[in-house]
Amino acid sequence: MTIREIRNELEKIYKERKSWQGGKGPFTEPAIRQRELILIKQQILYRIEDAKLLKDKGEECFNLTLYRAINDYLSPLYSYP
Repeated sequence: MTIREIRNELEKIYKERKSWQGGKGPFTEPAIRQRELILIKQQILYRIEDAKLLKDKGEECFNLTLYRAINDYLSPLYSYP
């Protein structure tokens, strides 16, 4: 994953977060979990970017694996772009 791909994914997350309706609820348990995973995904993307800049292949590989696992989980539940 390149820095450009990371930044594109982050832009998608920023757009998604802007569309959230704030505190209007109540939210269902699946909706809460989806939002949590999207926030975790954002954090992992930051970690991948940092690892790339520091040339830490182990950290990059670990976080990339986590990122893919979250994407695989989100894909069927949520039509995340």
